[in-house]
Amino acid sequence: MSQLKSCLYFIKFKDDAEKTTMNKVMLEASLDNIYDNVSKIVKRYRLHDGSNTLFNLTLYSEDENSSADDYITHYKSLPKEKYGNNILDDFDIEIITMFN
Repeated sequence: MSQLKSCLYFIKFKDDAEKTTMNKVMLEASLDNIYDNVSKIVKRYRLHDGSNTLFNLTLYSEDENSSADDYITHYKSLPKEKYGNNILDDFDIEIITMFN
């Protein structure tokens, strides 16, 4: 099973004029400052499988009405052979829980 090769977080803000991409360290450092203005957080990653396919995991979207448990259960149930075996880490679960 493939491991994560690279990972970034795409953040869209409520004013819809601003979007940004951050790595895990940057997002972790700024979560408290941006919390009230975030409308969407998507984890974008590639696997070490040679395919160079970009995957998107929506960790939060103000347009969706799913619970944190629904997000976590869904992502943990994805086939590891296709999406990788370590796609959802503790930080992702923290984001899902914080925003949903």
